[in-house]
Amino acid sequence: MTCYCTPTHFTVPDTPFFFRTTFLSGRLAIVGLLALPLLLTGCVSTKSTYTRDHVARRLQTRAGYELGPGRSANAPAPALPNLQDGLSEEETVSLALTRNPAFQADLSTLALAQADLQDAGLLANPVLTGVTAYGTSPVFLALNFASDLLWQRPGRVGAAQLETQRVAESLVSRGLLVSRDAQVAYTDITLAEERLRIAREAIVMRAEVARIVRARYRVGEASELETVAPSADSLRAVDDFYRARRDAQVARLRLFATLGLDSVTADSVRFAGPAATTPAVPPLRTLLDSAYAARPDLWAARIGIEGIGKRLKWERSRVFSFVLSLNARLNDPNPVSLAPGAAIGLPIFNRNQGRISRVKAELEQASWQYLALRQTVNLDVREAYAQYEQATQSVALWERSYLPSLSDALRRSTNAFINGDFPYVQVAETTRQLLDARQRAADARADQRRALARLRYAVGGRF
Repeated sequence: MTCYCTPTHFTVPDTPFFFRTTFLSGRLAIVGLLALPLLLTGCVSTKSTYTRDHVARRLQTRAGYELGPGRSANAPAPALPNLQDGLSEEETVSLALTRNPAFQADLSTLALAQADLQDAGLLANPVLTGVTAYGTSPVFLALNFASDLLWQRPGRVGAAQLETQRVAESLVSRGLLVSRDAQVAYTDITLAEERLRIAREAIVMRAEVARIVRARYRVGEASELETVAPSADSLRAVDDFYRARRDAQVARLRLFATLGLDSVTADSVRFAGPAATTPAVPPLRTLLDSAYAARPDLWAARIGIEGIGKRLKWERSRVFSFVLSLNARLNDPNPVSLAPGAAIGLPIFNRNQGRISRVKAELEQASWQYLALRQTVNLDVREAYAQYEQATQSVALWERSYLPSLSDALRRSTNAFINGDFPYVQVAETTRQLLDARQRAADARADQRRALARLRYAVGGRF
């Protein structure tokens, strides 16, 4: 229901001086009516500081990686680093942040949020209504302005500002996720190359044993049957090498597709390898506190709840609608007659109950999602920390204990086999155990680096 209120008109006598004075006052009233919204809403800014530069600074602070300048989809890709000296893990992460198409598409959501912010600050255009003279009715003009936006605009702009901030923090979290995935993919490649190296060593070791057996057969110290098993083991080592080489090629192709390096020949790129030392990891309690305080997706969830609260206030302000108008009538003998008016929507039937209830439900849902995210963060940190501890123990166990003892055992058993004091079965078993130990040591080192990358992401960046 709409209630129209129009005060008593004031007329202009047919006096030249009074006509000019009153008409000037009418023009000033029109200007004042149009300037009123600008005066009331000028203190609400639609400029946002949460731009791509903000996301870049946050990523630099949290992880130490550069986001790079923004570019369009048809713009040339950023220049590649020097690949002759080997691609390092830091360069891999940098390429993922600057060239990954999916992440660049995610960054575009910030421009969408900023466009929504700009739209939230716009005011409705005034509506000019005119009726021409007919019969005895004079010319009638009415200038209407939806003034209910005057008190709704701060709430709309505030909610849009918070949404822009939420999107920016979500993009920081997304950037950390891209960094983690790039580190894990880099670890997979280094592990695949380590497996390839072990497979190549296995070929040499198996071939050497087969050569010794054949030499003993030629001098009559071994039967022909004894040469079958070493030859079969040598062929199996070659097959394992082919499989390891294929796995290394597939890992390279997957990483290069993620980095946008499809034009680069996968086999021509060398990798510098991981760092020889691992950073010190703080205690679990410290990591949990850091994750709760600094993880960007938690910040985004908190900001999202605050933004929904702003939207709830805005929806409640939409219960009342209010339209101001300035009416003008041109008739004789009085040429001009001006009068302000108003149209007020009475909230009898529609009090925006549906939208208010929906936003309340969204607020409840966001609150529960925030609690669920805190539990996820707790689980991520604890799980990554446990994986890192276990992998660190495995690395120490294999590299400091098993590998040295097995290497010495293989050396002694091979010498005894050459002298005829040791059977081939024992040499083959010792060789298998040593190759398996090297493989497990490589897996443990890779697990340690993967767990470290996941732990950094779980706490929201560097320690």
